[in-house]
Amino acid sequence: MTTPTKASVQPLTVSQLTAQVRDVVEAQFPLVWVVGEVSNFTRASSGHWYFTLKDAHSQIRCAMFRGFNLRMKFDPKNGQEILARGRLTVYDPRGEYQLLVEEIQPKGLGSAELALRRLKEKLLAQGYFDPLRKRPLPRPPRRVALVASPTGAAVRDMIEVFAQRWPFTEVIVKPSRVQGEGAASDIAASIQLLNRLHISGQLPLDVIVLGRGGGSAEDLWAFNEEQVAEAIFTSQIPVISAVGHEIDVTIADLVADHRAETPTAAVVALTPHREELLQELDEWNQRLIAAIQRRLHLLRERLDEFASRPAFRRPCQRIQDLEQRLDETASRLQRAVKLRLHQAGQKLLEYSGLLESLSPLQVLARGYSLTHTGDGKLIRDPAGLRPGDVLITTVAEGSIRSLVTETRRKPEDLPPPQRRRPGNEPNANIV
Repeated sequence: MTTPTKASVQPLTVSQLTAQVRDVVEAQFPLVWVVGEVSNFTRASSGHWYFTLKDAHSQIRCAMFRGFNLRMKFDPKNGQEILARGRLTVYDPRGEYQLLVEEIQPKGLGSAELALRRLKEKLLAQGYFDPLRKRPLPRPPRRVALVASPTGAAVRDMIEVFAQRWPFTEVIVKPSRVQGEGAASDIAASIQLLNRLHISGQLPLDVIVLGRGGGSAEDLWAFNEEQVAEAIFTSQIPVISAVGHEIDVTIADLVADHRAETPTAAVVALTPHREELLQELDEWNQRLIAAIQRRLHLLRERLDEFASRPAFRRPCQRIQDLEQRLDETASRLQRAVKLRLHQAGQKLLEYSGLLESLSPLQVLARGYSLTHTGDGKLIRDPAGLRPGDVLITTVAEGSIRSLVTETRRKPEDLPPPQRRRPGNEPNANIV
């Protein structure tokens, strides 16, 4: 048997080999039905569907173009077991064989997805996902432990972002497997070890970050294990789950005190940026200066207002005004007293004149007289007198003492008056 020489061998390019393989595969499998569990389902902006079908041992990439999936009455979900009909082909750019699906039928949940849902229901009933038990994040933290693969991009990204945003935080890396068999046990053991060191005081920590980059559902499966959920739930240190990309939600995300979409997002949630903090401090400084200036301006205006008042410009003016008002009030009071006294004097004179006009002496001055008995009884009726009684008659200039010789009650009984010549008066004593 002869060995072909280099000159006789015609090598194939990768594209040529891939094309030949594709022709063989498409000819051998023009139409197949495949059963499997949907994983990594995505809907492209073009409307095409891309997903993976898997079972316990293998997986195959699938594509269902828009023209076929528009006829579908349901959208496949991750973890759902389906029947897919399509053509087997080879995707030239990657040299991977894939199934171009033309029809799918639901078959039920896959075993892995079913187990995951049951675990979620169990942990939910035990309060693992209760928002009330989640603790606030220390911001900024003094010491952080990263549970991640020491060779992965996630841990390098987190350390770099810490250095950029807040280099004052001490970062401790606890190497751990984050993918494959035994990763869940390694992650749980790392969390438990960090808690023991924290409780003993050997390594006080503010927060633990579980960091891992994106990947398929199979790559992230370690973070869906119950032992990881238990370690996070019982941790005395707040835990941030920064696993995968935003669309990937694991049980660790649900149990942790905080969920970050990416490892770098966890660092952003924990730390302020130095420049942002300095800018914020500068803004507060400017606000404080502006507030103080406004306050000083207001106080200065009030001071100027007070200083412009007469009480401050002429401090004695108020006293002088009050003294002048006091003088005016005293003057008015004196005038009022004089007026009052004058009015009272006039009243007194008026009442005195009236009283004098009513005085018996005035009556006597007009020619009237008052007659009393010897014991001082006023005579109003002559019936009580007897001849020989002594009478006292009071006139304006004195009194007359006389004796009763005769009494008459009626004036018409009196004799007409007789004119007497001087010296011919009756016997009478003038007192």
